[in-house]
Formats: sequence, C-alpha cells, structure tokens
Amino acid sequence: MRLQFLNHLLNAVSALAQPRRIVVLGSSSLLPLHPHLGEAGQPLELSLDADLLLDPMDQTIADVLKDAIGQESHFEQRYGYYADILRPVIAETLPAGWEMRLVPVAGYDNVFALDPYDLAMVKLVVGRPKDLDLIRALLKLGILEPQRLSRHYQQTPLGEREAFTAGRHLQMLLRELGL
Repeated sequence: MRLQFLNHLLNAVSALAQPRRIVVLGSSSLLPLHPHLGEAGQPLELSLDADLLLDPMDQTIADVLKDAIGQESHFEQRYGYYADILRPVIAETLPAGWEMRLVPVAGYDNVFALDPYDLAMVKLVVGRPKDLDLIRALLKLGILEPQRLSRHYQQTPLGEREAFTAGRHLQMLLRELGL
C-alpha cells in the first residue's frame, strides 16, 4: 500500500459516505507519518488494503462501501487495492486512550491514523507471523524505539492473557534484535 493509494481510498470513502471522521487502522496507519514504508522493498509494499473505521457507521453505509471499494469490488479489480471498512466494535481491541493519541492525516480535516505504538500493541497481542514481522521491521528501521515501545506496553491496560502474549512477543523481538 502506498500513501497515494491510501489517499485515493480516503477520497472515495469521503465522497461516498461523507463521514464525520475516518480513522485509519492496521498497517496502513503508518503511511501518513512514514510514506516510504509503502515503497518497493519496504514492509508495506505488498499490503493491498486499508482498514478504515468511519463515524458514523451503519449497515447501509458499510454495504455501499464494500460493494464500491471493498475486497473483490470493481475498484479492487481496476486499481489492485481496496478498503476494509471496520465495524465500531473493533475499537474494543485497541489500547486504552488510543483516541487521544490519533495522528492527523495531512490534507484532511477529519482523517486520523492510529499512533504507531498503539498499532504495535495490537500487533503484539495478535501475534501472527506477519504482525511480528512488521514490528521487527519497524524496530530495525528505527520507526519504533525499543524503550518507548516497552514503556507503552507497561502503561497499556491489558487483560491477563493479552498482557502475557504481548509481553512474550515483545521480549522475543527485543532479544532477537539484540535491543
């Protein structure tokens, strides 16, 4: 996913749904601050979707957007990327206080991106190989600072199981990278 592709999706969503606010979640949320991550040879080069949370959201809007710019739409067939429109319940999986740390997306008054450290926490809890590969790459590139990520982990209220999983993944990555 490149920043220009994300902007194309944001413009399409804005035109079709006219939301009060759009929040970019998932790995594409890194692009507004670090557009180079979508370039050839970078961690987001092969990402084809942008996870978007709209406010307000209802089923009618979700259906229109899925048909217009979602996976397997004519939009995806033409451009090779698509929007994954998320349900508001996804916010329950985000670290406490995430809304206060949102990053404004340049060029838009109502579009924000998830803070990279909040994204990292989500990825550490989920812990799929692709999630850990992304965190590993962000640490190697210096986009995530190990000490700040450790502090963010310690300060983020998590359930017992989530805290254990995220902590185990974080320690593994830091040890592996010699950080």
